[in-house]
Amino acid sequence: MEWNAIEGSWKQVSASMKEKWSALTDDDLQFVDKNKDALVAKVHDRTGLERFTVERQLDALIASLVPSPSAVEKPPDAPVRFPPSGPKPQGPG
Repeated sequence: MEWNAIEGSWKQVSASMKEKWSALTDDDLQFVDKNKDALVAKVHDRTGLERFTVERQLDALIASLVPSPSAVEKPPDAPVRFPPSGPKPQGPG
């Protein structure tokens, strides 16, 4: 998971975190200020979940909300244009 990818989606991400971990408050999310370690510690303190479990759940939550750069669809390649088939034109001579 690319943690930096949540920068632009913090409102959506924080709302989903409050949904998942209802013990989190707006003040908690403002306090952690997009810092993953602080967030993991805060969720651990509020819920009693193991830090490793919180990290896994957080990574899964973020991955479901923010597409990774490799998951973004790229446009299809331009079609290959083959020369017309048939006899080749004869040059002078």
